[in-house]
Amino acid sequence: MLAGVNHRSSHTKPVITGAGFIFFLSYMIYAGYLLFASEQPFPWCFFAGMTMLSIISFVDDLEEVWFLWRLLVQIAATFLMMLQVLMETQTMNVIPSVTLWIAIFMAWGFSIGLLNMYNFMDGLNGMLGSLVLSSLLPMWLINNYVRTYAANEVFYFTLIPTLIFMFYNARKQAKCFSGDVGAIAVGFTMTYLLIKLMVETSNFVYLAMYTMIFVEAGLTIVQRLFAGDNIFQPHRIHLFQLLCNEGKRNHVLVSAVYGGIQLLIGLLLFAMNYYQVPYWCQHVIVWPIVAILAVWYLLYKRKKMGGHLLGYRK
Repeated sequence: MLAGVNHRSSHTKPVITGAGFIFFLSYMIYAGYLLFASEQPFPWCFFAGMTMLSIISFVDDLEEVWFLWRLLVQIAATFLMMLQVLMETQTMNVIPSVTLWIAIFMAWGFSIGLLNMYNFMDGLNGMLGSLVLSSLLPMWLINNYVRTYAANEVFYFTLIPTLIFMFYNARKQAKCFSGDVGAIAVGFTMTYLLIKLMVETSNFVYLAMYTMIFVEAGLTIVQRLFAGDNIFQPHRIHLFQLLCNEGKRNHVLVSAVYGGIQLLIGLLLFAMNYYQVPYWCQHVIVWPIVAILAVWYLLYKRKKMGGHLLGYRK
C-alpha cells in the first residue's frame, strides 16, 4: 500500500502506508501471552475493541470506508474499552457510584475524539512515534512508582512496535507511515491507559499527559469548525504541516520538539505525584502551562496562516 503525493502531503514521494499493522500484531502477541503464559485475567473487552478498530482501519487503508461506518465501529470499540475499565476498576476496589458512571460515559465520548486525534498525528515523519514515546515513559513511571493502574506488559508491547516503526518513519525520507490501522490501534491503547489512570486516581490533571495532541489536533478541529470546514475532509493546516510543507523545516526536528515538550509535561506530572503534591496545587501549576502553550500555538499559527486563522492566505 502506497500513500501517494497530493496537495496536502508532507512527503514528496509515494511512501508505504499501513505499516502500523505492527502495533496490532504486537497486541495480538500480547493476547497470546496472556492466554497461554500468564495468570493475569484476560481483558476480553479491550482486545475485542482493539480487533474491531484494527480491522476497519486496515480496510480503510486499502480503500476508503464511509466515515459513518468507521464512527459506528469506534463507538462500539470505545464502549468495550469503557466496559473493560469499569470491570478492572471494580477489581481494584474502587467503589462504583453515580459520579463514576457519569465519568465513564463522558470518557466514552472523549475517547472517540482522542482516537481520531492520534490518527491526525501520523502525517509527519516521526510525529506519531514521538508523541507515543513521550507519553508512554511518564505513564510507565507513574505505574511503577506512584500508582499501579495497568499491567507493565501493556507498556512493553506498545514500546517495542513504536521503536520499530520509528526506525523506518523518523528519518529525512520516511520509509513508511503508520496508516489508520497503526494510529488507531496505538491511540486506542494510549486512550485506555489515560482513562484508566484518571478513573483510578480521580486526578484529571493527567489529561495534560497528552497536551500536544490536544493543542495541535484539538485546536485545529475547533478552528475548522469556526471556519465552516468539513472536519471529516483532509486538510493541510496543522501547524506542523505549515512548518514543514511551507516553512521547509526539518520534519524529524519538528516532531522531536513536539515530543520533547510533551515529555517535559509528562515528567512534571510524574514528579508532582511522586512527591504527593496536592491535586489542587497540581492543577494550579499545570493548566496555566497548557493555556500558555495553547495561546502561543494559536498566535504563531495565525502568523503562519497570513494573519487569520479562519482563512489561509499562503
